[in-house]
Amino acid sequence: MATKDLSTFAELIAKILKTDRWVFIGCDGDMGEGKSCLTTQLARAVAKQTGTEFSYKDNMTFQRQELKDWIDGDKDGKGQKPEYSSLLADEIISMFFKRNWFDENQIDGIELLNKCRDRHHIVLGNIPNFWDLDSAIYSIITFWVHIHERGRAWVFQKDRNPFAVDKWHRKINEKGYNAQKGSPYKCKGFLFEVCFNDWTAKDKAAYYAVRNVKRVKTEGQRKKAEKWGDIKAQRDNIINHYWNEHKKLEKRGLVKPLQHKDLANITGLTGTAIGYILRGEI
Repeated sequence: MATKDLSTFAELIAKILKTDRWVFIGCDGDMGEGKSCLTTQLARAVAKQTGTEFSYKDNMTFQRQELKDWIDGDKDGKGQKPEYSSLLADEIISMFFKRNWFDENQIDGIELLNKCRDRHHIVLGNIPNFWDLDSAIYSIITFWVHIHERGRAWVFQKDRNPFAVDKWHRKINEKGYNAQKGSPYKCKGFLFEVCFNDWTAKDKAAYYAVRNVKRVKTEGQRKKAEKWGDIKAQRDNIINHYWNEHKKLEKRGLVKPLQHKDLANITGLTGTAIGYILRGEI
C-alpha cells in the first residue's frame, strides 16, 4: 500500500521546485473533510524544506488579485513573495470557477499562472470539486489531491503523454474506480496515499482568525458580466434542445446520426465549443 506522510510529499515538491519549475496543487474533498487543514500543513512543510516563511496572514488568500500580486507584483512592482514561497489559495473556486471562464481577470490570472515558473512557488488551491475548475487550469496543475476522508487523501498526477487529450483520464478512471470498488490504486495517474493529522486547537483558532477576515472579500471577484449573456444562454438552450430531439429521432431510425461537427457547421461554432456547450462546461 503506497502510503506516505506529508513530510515525504513536501520533500518531493521541494525537489521539483529546485529543478527550475513550480508546483500547482488542486485539493478537493467534501466540506469539513480537512482541505484547508491538509494544504496548510503541506504548505508549512514545503516552506521548511525551502527555507521560506509561511503564515496564515501573509501566505493565505481568498482573492485572485492578491495571488497575482504575490506572484508578479502589483502595478508598482511591489508585493512579490520571495522565490520558493508557499502560497495558499483557500477558496480557488472563487478565483478560477469554470462558470466564470469569460471573465477578463480570470483569463489574465490563468495566463499569469502559465508564465510564472521562474518564481518557483508552490501554489495550493482548495475547491469542493476538482472538476469545477476552469478547463484551462487542468493543464498547469502538477498534483491533484483528493481527500477521501478526514486524515486520508489520494494524490494523482496528469499523464505526460503528449497525445493524451484528457491527461487526467477522468472517464477511464471513473469506470476503473467503480470496478475496483472504491480503490484508487489502479487508476491512471495515481501516485500514493497521504495521511495527515487534524489541527491543534491553537492552530485551528489561528486559521479561523485570519480566514474570517479575509474571506469577506471572496464574493464578487468578477468585474465584468458576460456580454450578451442572455442571448448566449438562449443559443445554448436551442443547441441542447436540437441535439436531444435529434437523438430521439436517431433511436427510432428516422434520421442520420448527428455529430458535433454537424452542429458546428450549422451554428458557425467549432466542434470543441459545441462539445463544451452540450456538457455544460461553458
